[in-house]
Amino acid sequence: MTLEFPEKRFAQWGKEYGDMIFLKMFNTPVLVINSAHAARDLLDKRSVIYSDRPYSVMMTDLLGWEHDFGLLPYNEEFRKHRRWMHMPFFSRSCLAAFADMQTREVIALLMGFLNDPEGFGAHFKRYSASFMFRYLYGHTVISPDDENLHVIEKAVEGTMNCSAPGTVPVDFIPSLRYLPTWLPGVGFKQKAVWVRTAVRDAAQRTYNLAESKLTKDNIETPVISSLIKEFTSKGTLETEKPEIMMFGLTLYAAGTDTTHTVLMAFLLAMIMYPDVCVKAQEEMASVVGSARLPTVNDRDALPYLECILKETYRFSCPAPLGVPHALREDDEYRGCWIPKGTMIIPNLWFMLHDADAYPDPEAFCPDRFNGLYENQEDPRNIVFGFGRRICPGRRFAEIGIWQAMANIVATFDLGKARDAMGNEITPSGTFSSGLINHPHQFECTIRPRSQQAIELITDANMKW
Repeated sequence: MTLEFPEKRFAQWGKEYGDMIFLKMFNTPVLVINSAHAARDLLDKRSVIYSDRPYSVMMTDLLGWEHDFGLLPYNEEFRKHRRWMHMPFFSRSCLAAFADMQTREVIALLMGFLNDPEGFGAHFKRYSASFMFRYLYGHTVISPDDENLHVIEKAVEGTMNCSAPGTVPVDFIPSLRYLPTWLPGVGFKQKAVWVRTAVRDAAQRTYNLAESKLTKDNIETPVISSLIKEFTSKGTLETEKPEIMMFGLTLYAAGTDTTHTVLMAFLLAMIMYPDVCVKAQEEMASVVGSARLPTVNDRDALPYLECILKETYRFSCPAPLGVPHALREDDEYRGCWIPKGTMIIPNLWFMLHDADAYPDPEAFCPDRFNGLYENQEDPRNIVFGFGRRICPGRRFAEIGIWQAMANIVATFDLGKARDAMGNEITPSGTFSSGLINHPHQFECTIRPRSQQAIELITDANMKW
């Protein structure tokens, strides 16, 4: 076993043992699924018994995510939180209102690129954070230096850095949590203390933000503010408050880090594969022209950009092992017994990098979804997970990702940075290991495509 890139180790084992790998991590039975076919057979078709979550000592007890919607077992609290999500994240009216809000944030992103192109990473972070802050709490993030953003990002980043599935020993040997922090190999406890404090601080601070919006006349009622209002009227707010606090923080953590990572991977791909970027710009010019900015209404008319979105999901696979499932009762599959309580780890990364399913998987090739290869499955059927634990905010997130991609392609030329001697600097194109795989830091040049593009951005900024 390895603590770095476990998805790649599982893929190596898959070549020897097949697409279903059963092992024991200490006393915990684990089933690694390396193929989408097997994942659908179990996690989709038998979702009644495969929709639980394994109990995580690290996440629940040490880091304080006990009411995390994504980590809850398949129980009444989970179903309640899913009901809370249904209206704001699935109804057409709410998604349409979100698209308008997202347009404002896209313009702010473009202005950031225009004024400070070298700070693209911070602009993407502000962008992914801002629309979630607005939608959940009614707070506008104007700058990457926003204090509320700093507090919540500290909690999220600390959590992501110490919680990759299958790499946390205390989840398999729970008694490790009782060892003194000074012992060698127990450094995780020291880190967990400050992460837990950061999580509590972020949950309380964001809840206070949403609560403050109840006294204001808002056209757009924030999601968490609506929940506070609803349970205040029912007289049950104190009972529901701990769940509401973590519900908002969970949605923020799930939505921002993955969105930021996908957009960084998209930019990286445009730098490393300039022909792809040029082809997308040509399509944009033929459909949208140069006299306006693209909107979500143009999406169906931009099929190559859609291929780029699919390939970005496949190429980067932001959550390589997803979030593990747990089996609620004994099961049998392909003549093999799978015991109750088995942790199920779907190796999403390998499903999307299997050369048999996606030829030349290490290359960024949007044309694979445009007829270059036969039977190329849409990565969205894999990257968001399976069964009843599929990402519930997938449509919501994709609106923001698509709008950012489309507007960047329409208004900016993207290229490699150059060193002091004028030589191009080629990014490594590699990713970090963890619950979320972030691209390693890279440099690039971002320039407006024309004076007209500059005017379109600045005019839109004044309008909004």
